[in-house]
Amino acid sequence: MKNPEKKFPIYFRKFELPKEAGDNNYRVYRACKTHKLDKESFTPSFEENNFSYTPEEDEQDPSLYSLSVFQNPKDIKRFIKSRPTCPPCKIAVGYTNPSCGPSVLTSIYKPINPKTGKKNKSSHVDWWLYENAEPYLYFSLIDDFEMYMKNLKE
Repeated sequence: MKNPEKKFPIYFRKFELPKEAGDNNYRVYRACKTHKLDKESFTPSFEENNFSYTPEEDEQDPSLYSLSVFQNPKDIKRFIKSRPTCPPCKIAVGYTNPSCGPSVLTSIYKPINPKTGKKNKSSHVDWWLYENAEPYLYFSLIDDFEMYMKNLKE
């Protein structure tokens, strides 16, 4: 289903979308833990965490409910390295297609990183998916990410 009904999951009642979120077409990267372009590799973190959050997290923080993607390939590489419990992932590149839900560069609505208190320089994008969205339809797997990164430098 390429154009899902623009209806959010029921748990979206816990928070408000940032006013800056909108119909953006960011070119982004996603870590695919199944090594495939499928629903499991494109599951928002709140669902991945069995619809729960940790005690130190604010349940009204919209970023808890988004699908995390990155504009800069170096940031997705850093993200994967920072998650030692994460299985090896394949990287996919694609676009935050508005038919799947609104998105925004996190640093736009969170200019200060709450963990560090410093300016948020990450290329992290929050993407809030509609029910039945299939964002993976707008992505391609990168066969050899190291070679891809090397070619970007040239």
